[in-house]
Amino acid sequence: MSLLLSGAKSITFAGTEMQCLEIYTGEAYTIGVNFTDSASVPIDISTWTLTTTCKYYSVDTVTYVEALGEINLGNITLDAPQGQKPADLDISVVSAVGGTAALFIPSNLTGDGLLDRPTVELVSGNAVPTVLVIVSIDVSRPDSIVPANTNFSREPLGFIVRYQ
Repeated sequence: MSLLLSGAKSITFAGTEMQCLEIYTGEAYTIGVNFTDSASVPIDISTWTLTTTCKYYSVDTVTYVEALGEINLGNITLDAPQGQKPADLDISVVSAVGGTAALFIPSNLTGDGLLDRPTVELVSGNAVPTVLVIVSIDVSRPDSIVPANTNFSREPLGFIVRYQ
């Protein structure tokens, strides 16, 4: 099931294309990232700088519409304070010429043990509220027309973090 994020790129995870991945606390994933042009030809990312950022949100309800393949989130609130992102939330270039990278989503995505994160209250093994983490791949690259200019974009992916 996917969550439509404005300006988001889709990911294929376990053979399914999506924009939002629901994970459980303690799970960690490496997700392949491919940079291609409109004809699906790999883009050389040798001169690019890739980094990650994330924002944390609280969501009080999560419902599913199976027939439409939708996840509906209720009352999304930006957490304050945000705290620090996990140190091992990272993206690494796999093949610059082939336009491939690997995004690592660590098991402590919700910031477990990090200072200044809001405390999530656990009720019967479930978190109330649910945590929504928007992880962005930040891309800095020289402009193709004026190489002295640096273009910057954020490619957001959503992760609904559920508690077992």
